[in-house]
Amino acid sequence: MAFLENTVKETIKLIEELHDLCSRVKWSELNREGFLFELERSTKKLNVIYSKLSEIDKSIKMLLEKNSPDLSGFLVELSREITVLESNISMEKSKKFHSEMVNEIEKKEVPELYSSLQQKILGLSLKTRYNIEKVNNFLAAKNMPFVKKGNTAKNLIELLQRKEDELGILRQRNVDLKRKSFFGTVEEKSIAEIEFDLHEKDKTLKEAVTETSKALKTHLAQINYVEGSFANLSERVKQIEDLHENYSKKTLELIKEMKKERDYARVMALEIEQETLKIRSEYTKEILEIEDKKNTFKEKVSERYVKEIDYLKKELNDKSVALANVIKLIEQQEKEIRRLKAKLSEEKESTQNKGRKKK
Repeated sequence: MAFLENTVKETIKLIEELHDLCSRVKWSELNREGFLFELERSTKKLNVIYSKLSEIDKSIKMLLEKNSPDLSGFLVELSREITVLESNISMEKSKKFHSEMVNEIEKKEVPELYSSLQQKILGLSLKTRYNIEKVNNFLAAKNMPFVKKGNTAKNLIELLQRKEDELGILRQRNVDLKRKSFFGTVEEKSIAEIEFDLHEKDKTLKEAVTETSKALKTHLAQINYVEGSFANLSERVKQIEDLHENYSKKTLELIKEMKKERDYARVMALEIEQETLKIRSEYTKEILEIEDKKNTFKEKVSERYVKEIDYLKKELNDKSVALANVIKLIEQQEKEIRRLKAKLSEEKESTQNKGRKKK
């Protein structure tokens, strides 16, 4: 049990180090080398945390407790996410990612990808902290000695676990409602879907511009006498190109702003969740300590009163014995007084009888 508790404490420390390390800088502002360094360092820490969690899960299952927390589902999810992160590292190192996914006119760095991976790691650290806190609370409830004497602390721990599950459900429901209210439709679209639709429209516009340009060249080559029509068509093409350029700029600006707002909201949510977990852990620990102190105080007061009662009983018993001895002594003295009185009376009668005989 001591080994399990030490492993849990080490894991909590590693999770806090990972969160602080990952949130220290904005990955979207880094160059490719800086991003690759941060990603490798965070992924290595995630691998260490995954190993620790696997050991904790095995140790908990060996306890054969009825209400023990189950980490197997989260371990599968964490392993899958680590595999994705390692694939990104491999693609960055071999430069296949940029050669396959990025156009020649785009920059070498991809800030949106960097920010997305940073948010993914922060989210994983938060989920990991949530699961390890459940294990920590379970061990605290199991190891406190007064839990065996009463059900108060045990009920508090179970209530906290139920409230954490309810908070998770409500949190997901709140995210869904915010998404619906933001887009104003029943159908929920993510930013990736919106970006895909915008790129499809941009592609359609490009095709329209290409077809219009081809029509312009064909019209110019075949019909030289329709200069007026050519001028109008040229002006129209120019207008379409200007509209397309403005549309593309605004689309990219909109996507960037939406991603900035999304990243900021995620960072704030993760910070709040992290602070909430810390406060909840401290609050649980204080409740258990207060309950322990209360029971310890009760035991001390009970022991003191038991000692005082025993002392008073002993003192009362001693006084009862002394009183019985005094009563016995008085009875003996009374018997002696009666004997002396009888003897004195006999001597007096004897004296009187002798006086009568002399007369």
